[in-house]
Amino acid sequence: MNNPKTIIALIIAALALPLSIHAQAAPTWVQNLEQAYPSREWVAVTAQGTSQAQAENAAMNALAQAFKTNVASLTQSSQAFSQIVSEAAGKKSVAFDQSQNFSQDVNTTTNVRGLIGVQTDIYRAPDRTVYVNARMNRRESAARYSGMVRENTAIIDRLLADAVPITKAEIIISAFNSFEVYARLSFAHAIAQVTDNFHNILEVLDPTAANRRPGYGGANAIKAKMLECAALITIGIAVDTEQAADKTLFTRAAGSFFRDRGFKINEQGRGNYLLRANARFEALGQNVISCRYYLDSALEDQNGASLFSFTENDRKAHPNTVSEARRLAVRAVETSLKEGKFAREFDTWLNGLIE
Repeated sequence: MNNPKTIIALIIAALALPLSIHAQAAPTWVQNLEQAYPSREWVAVTAQGTSQAQAENAAMNALAQAFKTNVASLTQSSQAFSQIVSEAAGKKSVAFDQSQNFSQDVNTTTNVRGLIGVQTDIYRAPDRTVYVNARMNRRESAARYSGMVRENTAIIDRLLADAVPITKAEIIISAFNSFEVYARLSFAHAIAQVTDNFHNILEVLDPTAANRRPGYGGANAIKAKMLECAALITIGIAVDTEQAADKTLFTRAAGSFFRDRGFKINEQGRGNYLLRANARFEALGQNVISCRYYLDSALEDQNGASLFSFTENDRKAHPNTVSEARRLAVRAVETSLKEGKFAREFDTWLNGLIE
């Protein structure tokens, strides 16, 4: 017969077993982050919260701050670069190899999109506090960023070389006042903005990188060249529509779009290029009070050849009057020219000028 004391001891041990399993000791990075991930080898942070989501958000914010930025800026930068890589597809002069899988390589398991090589660990304490560690290995991540900066710089240098000359005397002699040249400088500027951000991250991972900044001189230097080119281009605007007030409105909307990009505008229809636009409106008042608009436009060179064309039509409804429906349609045309569908398709055409 078994000893009763032995049986009681076994029962107590069995009851205590689940507690010992769940009472897992806190990892070193909770108590001593430097010991777990030495700062000479890692950029690491630890954050806590009442839930995993809260702790992860705090950790990602802290990691972003370690790179002297924030989650929103990192996300915006990575999305912008993903768009650039997408637009570069098929272009011989803008081929991304190191960066083509950037959108897949960034950390998509957390709120940070824009930091490559992020590793995370989670610890749930007995009091239900959640701890999250987020870190990047300096050597491994620096190698990735260095490769992208190097590749992007080579592409920027190629675009700038195609857009020479640079000096004002040469600009006047050359065909610098063309959309083809502006497109190269504009695309180079977009890549440079993201590359500047990459290099800032690289300098945190590897402080010696501060002595190896790209030779293009930063995005602002390229923007200055882009605006210098744009200032030599005058776009004439000729709008045909029924009402004089609408003509003025649409002329100013199109002018605002081009002026924001640095171009000069001539509202009398004279310039290096001519934008012709025709806007028509058709009132519809049977079952639904509405107004349909038709917008047709074309950008022509000095010889009258069409370089870019755009067509859009849609209907705007109003519950009360046709005049209000027409007002909404007029507003839609204005928006399209200034920042809507026309604006987007023109930018797509501009990027398409780069081979």
